Parts: sequence; C-alpha cells; structure tokens
Amino acid sequence: PPDPSVEKHSDQGTLQSTQVASTPLTLIVLYVPNLIGYVRVALNFVALHYALSDFRACLGCYALSALLDALDGYAARALDQSSTFGGVLDMVTDRTATASLCVVLAHLYPRYLPHFCALIMLDIFSHWAHVYASALNMASTHKSSTNWIVRLYYHKPILFSVCAGNELFYMFIYLHAFAPGPVLGTLAVPLILPHGAEIRVAQLAILLCAPVFVFKQLTNVIQMFIAFDVLITHDQRARKER
Repeated sequence: PPDPSVEKHSDQGTLQSTQVASTPLTLIVLYVPNLIGYVRVALNFVALHYALSDFRACLGCYALSALLDALDGYAARALDQSSTFGGVLDMVTDRTATASLCVVLAHLYPRYLPHFCALIMLDIFSHWAHVYASALNMASTHKSSTNWIVRLYYHKPILFSVCAGNELFYMFIYLHAFAPGPVLGTLAVPLILPHGAEIRVAQLAILLCAPVFVFKQLTNVIQMFIAFDVLITHDQRARKER
C-alpha cells in the first residue's frame, strides 16, 4: 500500500510547484529593486522631456536615476530579491539612458553627431555581445571575463567609479551647452592649442572625467572583441558537430 507520508510529501511538493508556477510573475515584478528600476525609467523619460528646455530638471532627473542604479543592486542583495528580470531591467535602463543622452548631445553638438552615434553603437555592440557570450558559456554572471582589464572593470568599487565618471563626462558636456560657468583661466596645449584657449568650469570637469571615459570605452572595445571570439568559436564548434 502507498505510504501516506510519501503521498503527503508528494502533495506538498505539487502544491509548492503550483504556487511557484502561479505566483512568481507578480512577486518578481513587485520586488523592491525592480520598483526602483521602474522609477529610474520614469526619471529618464522626464529628463528627456526637459532635455532641450530645462537643463536643471533634465540633469536632476538623470542624476537621480543614475544614483538609484547603485541603490537597486544594494536592495537586491539586502532583501534577497535578485532576479534575471531585474538584471535585464537594470542593464537595459543603463544602456538606453546613456544612448538617449548621447542623442541629445548629438542635437546640441551637431558637428559631433557621428562621434556620439559611434559611442552608442560601441556600447550596444559590446554589452549585448558580452551578455550573449556569457550565456553561451553558461557563466553565472556577465560580470566576469578572462581578460584582466575587463575583470578589473567589473570589480565593484572600480565598476561604480568608472560608471559614475563616464556618466559625469556626458553630463558635463550637456551642462556646457547651457551653463559653461565662469572662465577659470587659459589652457595651452602644444600642437593642439598653441596659443591657448579659455577654459570654463564645465570644460575643466569634462577634462577631469575624460580619463575615466577613455578607460570605459577601451573596456567596451576589449569586451566586444572577446565576446566576438567566443561567439565565433561557438559557431565553429557547432559546424564541426553537424
């Protein structure tokens, strides 16, 4: 005869499976980190709405969204509410926010439109290829790499600093179009600015953030080519196994 305890355990397992199957969508959608993510998306839309009419509102909303990017990760770990949905929401929000700001900058500085478009393309190519390659390698997280520069980049304190510096670089370029600030002095650079040029507060801030920006783009390039190598190797292996 069947063991009642086994039947009971089986019933409980079935009940638990049913509950897990029927409730996770609602629960995950309402996770605190994901609620923060929705607020970030809304703030980015508000920032874009005021991008050409009120630079203070735009920068305020954009900066707040960027600050919340650090909070959602903390909330996910503290509340044990990490999720694949939340990870995708966070990454896509980051990429689209930066891309949108680059579009605004291309409008404000039409001479540099190809440059801003190239930065958008590099950012999307690099991150999408890297995430897809990490999935093919069944990596537990996309924040890992065999390259020491990329590993250094994804080290938490460095990742936060580099992302912050990169966003500040774009934000100060935006600010310079509306409120460059007072003149601080004259900057002379051999061959480039041999006679010197006035430098304002926003320009100085851009120059200070520039090394971080360059490191971020270098990491994007390295990450992209490493991912391409993984994808091509996967294709070669798949063809051999046919």
